[in-house]
Amino acid sequence: MRFLLSAVLASGVALPCAAGPIDFTPASGQRVLENVVFPQLVFHQDGQAITYEQPRNWTFTGSAAQLKLTPPGISQAQATIEQVALPAPQTFDEVTAASLRQTVLTSLPGEAQNAKVVLEEQNPVPVNQQPSYAITANYTYFGQDYAVSVLFANLGQIQLRARLVARKADFETLQRAFRGSLFSLHWQ
Repeated sequence: MRFLLSAVLASGVALPCAAGPIDFTPASGQRVLENVVFPQLVFHQDGQAITYEQPRNWTFTGSAAQLKLTPPGISQAQATIEQVALPAPQTFDEVTAASLRQTVLTSLPGEAQNAKVVLEEQNPVPVNQQPSYAITANYTYFGQDYAVSVLFANLGQIQLRARLVARKADFETLQRAFRGSLFSLHWQ
């Protein structure tokens, strides 16, 4: 066991740590790179700052439990970042993937029709040096075609969930912007 722990530490792989919940109440911050100012949102977890650069021109509202993001000029689209407590650390094996598929499908509106998972991705965006798993589903809601994607990242005792819902025609563009922003999540 000691040898395995030493090998993991020597490889530079970060081990998930048990930490308290993230407070998504946003404070304003900034990052400066070569005299260019990048606005950031700052959250906190156990007194530690977490910075995030939302997609350009997207508006936000936040509370302790959740951050909501809305793209400019596009109705029927919203992204959220929230967390769920895990009873124990979890890996993205097939049993977990099946459970996550069900989580995504049951999160759809009750009147949704033709719901089906169309894409599953292993580690599309590592979060805090931890692997992630993403599921995308399509569905029809009151005659309109929608897509939803949820990126799950297990961070010790919490699971971060980054969710985007949009009309299918707008989804790919919004998904690129939202996913790209997730790379900016940085624990200080």
